[in-house]
Amino acid sequence: MNWDLFTTYLLPPLVGAVIGYFTNYIAVKMLFRPRKAVYLFGHQLPFTPGAIPKGKARLAKSAGKIVQNELFTREDISGRLLTEEVEKPLIDKVMSILDSNIKDTGSILTGSPEKYDMLENNFTELLSQKITDAIKRMDIPDTIHREGKSMMLEHVLNSRFLSMVVTDKMIDRVMDAVSNKMEEFIDAKGPEMVSEITTTRIHDLGERTPLYVLDQAGYDPEFVRNKITAAYRESVVNAVNSALRRIDVAKVVEDKINSMSVEELEKGVLTVMKSELKLIVDLGALIGLVIGSINIFI
Repeated sequence: MNWDLFTTYLLPPLVGAVIGYFTNYIAVKMLFRPRKAVYLFGHQLPFTPGAIPKGKARLAKSAGKIVQNELFTREDISGRLLTEEVEKPLIDKVMSILDSNIKDTGSILTGSPEKYDMLENNFTELLSQKITDAIKRMDIPDTIHREGKSMMLEHVLNSRFLSMVVTDKMIDRVMDAVSNKMEEFIDAKGPEMVSEITTTRIHDLGERTPLYVLDQAGYDPEFVRNKITAAYRESVVNAVNSALRRIDVAKVVEDKINSMSVEELEKGVLTVMKSELKLIVDLGALIGLVIGSINIFI
């Protein structure tokens, strides 16, 4: 081999490549190492510890602010939860539940058909009692007495014969007897009749779907879907705002990074950026090679 040719044209680019490679390799390593400060004769050596261990606290604080202000905003989280891919399946599921009969849905929610039946019976008893109490508070016998007397008096006054025969006392006695019988009837048969009617109605209602009930009340399925969608969107926004007010995302990220050892931090960074850091090292060799080649002609 021609030694002069080698030293003149091949050696400079090779040396430049080696220097560039190891310079960048050392620079990359110095990001993490040394992991602790190195002292010589009581003086801390420059560039120790490495850049990341030295600025770990500052890095953690900056990372926390970036995550909170740029990556984990209310708009981003709400936007993710309000996309059609997330929203539509949830709304469809709610509409599917509303389109199932109330008894089946109730059995699922309570855990078993037996528990639903028990809940239905308890509700029926409570509703029957409330209706019966309401009827008693209406004082129907007194109403019958008052209105019946008024109607009879009207008929009596319109008839010359009746007005001569029928007196107010007679009307009062008749209406007293009617109202008393009505009161006895309500006390004796009222709770049973109310319970029977309520039980039948509640049982029949259990065979219907919530959408059917709402439709009978004048709310068609499309209206219900729109209302549910609006309620879901409002709930998402409120929940996200409430959660982020309670959670200091920046502080969580900062504390998490600060709690990591330098070894864990290095491993995490290398896991994400191993290829990029290797590219930097290889780029150093390439730049050294180019500079070494240029020096041949200077």
